[in-house]
Amino acid sequence: MDDIRDKLARCFARAFPKLDPSQYATASAQNVSEWDSIAQLTLLALIGEEFGREMDFEEFEGATSFEALAQVLQGQ
Repeated sequence: MDDIRDKLARCFARAFPKLDPSQYATASAQNVSEWDSIAQLTLLALIGEEFGREMDFEEFEGATSFEALAQVLQGQ
């Protein structure tokens, strides 16, 4: 589980370089000004690359926070 969060944090670091790592766990589209539709697509592409999986964008449709993304990746 920590491995998923560590990998996800690496994706956030690349997608949102101005975001402080201490903010990743609470980051969401509502509180990160750079998080727009392009950033969401970029983030999902980075997740696909980092996790070595084909991305089903519909699977992640409502996942607009670090926590929601982690839950989808954990299969919850």
